[in-house]
Amino acid sequence: MDITSSDGATTFSSSCADNFLSSALSCAVSRRRNEDGESSNTSCNRKVFQTGQIWSFCSGNVDLPLYYGRIQKITFTQAFEQEAIYKLHISRLKAIPFPENVIQWKDKRIPFGCGTFLVRKSVEILTPDDVSLQIVPQTSMDGNEYTILPKIGDVWAIYRFWTSHKEFKDVGYCNYDIVEVLDDALDYKVLALEPAFYNDDEDKNTFFEAAESKHSDCDEEDGPEVIFMIPKSKMLRFSHQIPASRVTKEIRGDLKEVFEVDTKALPSSVRFQFY
Repeated sequence: MDITSSDGATTFSSSCADNFLSSALSCAVSRRRNEDGESSNTSCNRKVFQTGQIWSFCSGNVDLPLYYGRIQKITFTQAFEQEAIYKLHISRLKAIPFPENVIQWKDKRIPFGCGTFLVRKSVEILTPDDVSLQIVPQTSMDGNEYTILPKIGDVWAIYRFWTSHKEFKDVGYCNYDIVEVLDDALDYKVLALEPAFYNDDEDKNTFFEAAESKHSDCDEEDGPEVIFMIPKSKMLRFSHQIPASRVTKEIRGDLKEVFEVDTKALPSSVRFQFY
């Protein structure tokens, strides 16, 4: 470990020692805005990072976890008597061509929420705030391919009106729904979710429960029921997985089992419909 001096403060910079990088690092990460509107890292939700893990992350102008990357290296700097600042060196995953029975995006710039992926050679640096959810994919025998598909119990954001002709500029700004995956054997059976309690503070989580009825502006192909099917030929309708956990919470005077979800992973159209 190197020790350097920066502006009179002692800074500790991590090196690339294998034993350091192969061990799990526990980072307290969240984003809190001060009175001036600036962001700072504070201790809140704990995420454990380790090399080789796959995480979804945000990138570009759309603040949604639409991309996947594998952690190649973890480094940090730490000023004297201050919290360490962690950096995640990741390689993006790139989707390989789908089978012919899966309808493809016409606009190849649109991110793929599911499919089979290869790891790119290039590396970019992220902060813990940039990543959203650790993904546990199916890994090929040679360890070079990762398959990420909706699984039973997952919570996903889906495009409300899906078409293969959707354009990249619409991603993040079109209408979405939040669903729980109930079955993934043949096609995807999903349950529409609705907010049980919403937080407009992005540092606090939102709670979702099973919807009592479909949104009035729903896709006619889905039918009127809150449980509906998404054919595997249209699996690209799944935009991104939402970090969620089942909890018991008092809602309108009754104890209910609900999903506690990360508000920051919700599309803006989902947030705005609650106001």
